[in-house]
Formats: sequence, structure tokens, C-alpha cells
Amino acid sequence: MSATTVAGCVLYSLHPATLAQFYAELLGWPISERHDDYQQLVHQGFELTLVQVPAAIAAGIQLQAPPQPRSDSACKPVYQVADLQQARQRAAAAGGRLYPSEREWLFKEARVCDGVDPEGNIFQLRQPLPR
Repeated sequence: MSATTVAGCVLYSLHPATLAQFYAELLGWPISERHDDYQQLVHQGFELTLVQVPAAIAAGIQLQAPPQPRSDSACKPVYQVADLQQARQRAAAAGGRLYPSEREWLFKEARVCDGVDPEGNIFQLRQPLPR
């Protein structure tokens, strides 16, 4: 992490470049680094790093279309967005999905909804409520 990084998340990926593009389109964050074995997005002190899954492990992973949620993960990254409905459209256009608005809930002055990226990782988006 750089000296200006406040927090970050590392996601292992079969296709880091594709997954980086998904998050760039979903969140509107720039891809700051592109390497063969990882891609990174940086926004306001947060680094999202997408790392290539080692070949021996990748051989045993098969992605499904549509992506099946990996609900057994112990971690769920959380990102803030200005508008959940717009994020829902961007997620679908980029190969993932945000759950329907019926599954949204309120938490700490935000409207919240989970989604699934193209590799099945579950993420959460939070839209701040008007003050």
C-alpha cells in the first residue's frame, strides 16, 4: 500500500483485468495500475487490488453465468455510491448484478444493497441518505 492509502481490499481473481474493469465501471474509479498478475483501483485513500489466483488453484475453479454468489466468504467489501439504481444498471451492464430494490435496507444513514461481481464475490453498496 502507498503512503497515502487509508484502507484497502484484496480480491483474488481468475481474470483480474476483467474484474478491475467491472469495478471501474460500477464505482467510477480509475484503474491506477495494470500488471499481468494484478490490477489496482485507487480512490480517496482506498486501494482495491485484484490479484491473479495461482494457476494450481485456478484449475479447480469454474465460473458460472450468471455468476453464483460465493456466500461462504468471510469478507464482504463495502463501497459508497451516489445512487443505487444507477449502480444497479452499471453492475448489470458490466457483467455483475446488484440485488433488486426490494432487498435494500437502511443502515447508519444509508440505503444499502448487496451485489455479486462477475466472479461471484459478494459486495455491498451504500447510498447516503439525504440529510
